[in-house]
Amino acid sequence: MMKNFLRTAGVFVVYMISSAHVGSPDTWFEGDAGPYHLTVQIEPAGVVPGVAKVFVRATGDAPQQVTIQANKFDATGGAPPPEPAVPVPGDPGLFEGKLWIMSSGSNSVTVAVNGTKGSGKVVVPAVVVAYSRLKLDKPMGAGLAVMGIFLIAGLVTIVGAAVRESVLPPGDAPSANTQKRARVAMSITSVLLAAAIFGGWKWWNSEDASYVRGIYKPLSAVAAVDQSSPSPGLKLSITDGPWIHRNDSLWLSRHGGNGWTPLVEDHGKLIHIFLIGERTAAFAHLHSATRDSVNFPASLPPLPADNYRVFADIVHESGFTHTMVTSVSVADPVKGQTFTSSDPDDSFFTGNPARTASRAILDDGSTMDWLGQNSHPAAGKPADLRFEIRRADGSRVVLEPYMGMAGHAVVERADGTVFVHLHPTGTISMASQMAFAMRQPGDTIKGRLGMRISEAEMSQMQHAVPANGAVSFPYAFPREGPYNVWVQVRYDGSVHTCRFMMSVKAAPAT
Repeated sequence: MMKNFLRTAGVFVVYMISSAHVGSPDTWFEGDAGPYHLTVQIEPAGVVPGVAKVFVRATGDAPQQVTIQANKFDATGGAPPPEPAVPVPGDPGLFEGKLWIMSSGSNSVTVAVNGTKGSGKVVVPAVVVAYSRLKLDKPMGAGLAVMGIFLIAGLVTIVGAAVRESVLPPGDAPSANTQKRARVAMSITSVLLAAAIFGGWKWWNSEDASYVRGIYKPLSAVAAVDQSSPSPGLKLSITDGPWIHRNDSLWLSRHGGNGWTPLVEDHGKLIHIFLIGERTAAFAHLHSATRDSVNFPASLPPLPADNYRVFADIVHESGFTHTMVTSVSVADPVKGQTFTSSDPDDSFFTGNPARTASRAILDDGSTMDWLGQNSHPAAGKPADLRFEIRRADGSRVVLEPYMGMAGHAVVERADGTVFVHLHPTGTISMASQMAFAMRQPGDTIKGRLGMRISEAEMSQMQHAVPANGAVSFPYAFPREGPYNVWVQVRYDGSVHTCRFMMSVKAAPAT
């Protein structure tokens, strides 16, 4: 009973710190903007409205001018003018800028570059949500309170002096009746000020409560395992009321729910479900078809008995992304049970030996080397997540597209408080980027844009150009501590998965 409570409490804590990616709010993108190769990091403020920091690094020849511009997916007015990003002294090729993000939800940052090689532009989707509430600094609060008392006392005194002495001839003393009127005026002023302060206090508490209610919480979900049949199954179900009743405008109005847009496929899949063992190194990356966008059944691989953290990524037509969090217990497989994948891109990993901290042995005897292992990643600093795959004879493998990418990586802090699904293009969703690039003024009917996104995504996936034996992922670990990193690549027609354990140092003092 206590174990179940602690596990539930742990999931609750994860919920409380969740953002679009659990515990990892920064957005990372790597790709081309015209003739320039850029890495973009968007660091949100955590509060909305708030100021986001944007870092743009150019590889190779750096542009002379970089501008950044924020825009909301469903903005009805024009976007604010671009803001300049300025070079960072002592770090060639790195530019930094700041943007006001005025509303939460699916936003984007357009990065425009211009230089001797020409000009280019790229749109980076960014899910911006309020996930924290700033507290008033106590010394500042005390100072403001003292100043407020001084101003109130001064105003009451001024009113009393005005009633008592403003109409007196010079040198005359106020009469008893005048002094009485002055005291009455001061009392009335005090009551009015007290009422104004009380009203302001009530208004502020109401605004604060409204803000707290608006702090982002991912869609709630539950997972269950059925191991009674010859082919065991996992079912993930979204239990969030506003999602279940998303097409019921009356219910949404009564409960103050969001009118979510439909789901769209990302990398050709409507959902990406990840199971990560709490005690074992077991890992699964599953996909599911659905009839109602609420229940997502999938075949369960032969994973060892363990309690599993479950993370599920979905993308809305608006470009907004969710990572849902839950947990499930898996018992030892029953003798005679079989596994038939519900999706050809499903994959799992039960743990194979690592030769060194920077080299893992794949299931076919090939090796994967973490080229940046000696960089000792530090929290908040770009991590060197570069990996190279070679066959047993030392020759490089030729990677094939795995769901349109040269590789996939999953980063999880050992306690489950950080989770993110990475690609060589960063933390962004391919479908989110398409939502901003393809949206037209006439896309007012839900589902219309999503259909075009799915069609375009399949086309792009079929023409994806894989890397040759190496893959890298732009990212910075948000906190110090132990992490697991699963890297997945496809070659020779099969998906291969390996696990690296990384110890991330605390951020350097500034």
